Amino acid sequence: MREMDRITREPAKPSPERFHRGPLGRVLERYLHSRTVQVRSDYSIVALDQLWARAAAHDPAIGLHLFSHFSRQDRHVLAHACLYSANVIEAVRFWARYAQLASDMDRIVLVEEHNDLGVELRIDAPASLARYVVEHYCVMSLSVLNEGTPVRVLPQRACFAHSRPDYVDEYRQWFGDDVQFDCAYNRLYFSRANLQVPLHTQHAGMVEVLRQELDRRLARQHQLSGWAGRVAQGIRQSLLLSQKPSLETQAQALHQSARTLRRRLEDEGMTFRVLFDRVRAELEQYLELQGDSRAQIATKLGYSDLAAYAHARKRWHEDSQ
Repeated sequence: MREMDRITREPAKPSPERFHRGPLGRVLERYLHSRTVQVRSDYSIVALDQLWARAAAHDPAIGLHLFSHFSRQDRHVLAHACLYSANVIEAVRFWARYAQLASDMDRIVLVEEHNDLGVELRIDAPASLARYVVEHYCVMSLSVLNEGTPVRVLPQRACFAHSRPDYVDEYRQWFGDDVQFDCAYNRLYFSRANLQVPLHTQHAGMVEVLRQELDRRLARQHQLSGWAGRVAQGIRQSLLLSQKPSLETQAQALHQSARTLRRRLEDEGMTFRVLFDRVRAELEQYLELQGDSRAQIATKLGYSDLAAYAHARKRWHEDSQ
């Protein structure tokens, strides 16, 4: 009997779960574990929403305070890389360009307005989660920037989409006196003078090296589209959840039979094995930049031992040549 698709009608726009790839979830989990709260270990949007809600039960202003719990090892590679920029505006542009490598759920947009530059945070998440993420990102970005500047940099104006919180006085400590709520967007505005403040941590050579590597990763991320792109995203998410993806599980998530999904990939000149290897190679680069050891990388990529990982790694590099 001819194999039939389990679901014959193709969904118009499959919506795979989005993930934050940085250490945010890990730090939240560590914060909560210190209070003997049992939490999950994955960091999807749903999981992050749960983690933030539990943390806020202990500290309503946790969005403003969480970055103080980050060690230097917890920081995403972009937080370190930005400090090699020549001045504040170059650091902001660096962050905006590569932010998508850290998270599927947010986007940084630069907005010119009169003599100021607005840094807009667009968070694709429920309002309750977006508020905490915005608070955290704003505090994180200002904290990191001020580590590299000879004078303290404060926004000229801060606009937030959420309502005025009870701890509004703490906002002024971070964002100055002009803080607005219930806005149509989340933006920090910087004056031209602040944007030109030089960073004493600048290093042109390191910026160039990092740009080349991060541009390569962006290009690889943008190469895949159509069904290959959807499957690649599913593989990436499974690995981040410490699950080993298969053609069957990815087909189920996309409402296809394994046979149909295999055919769709072949129509795009791709196989599941090649796609799996490509995603693993991409994640390997990310984990290396984060400073993970070979053993840690092997485990996160789903290998039981270093020998299997080393063999697969050799194959990836041979296939890419």
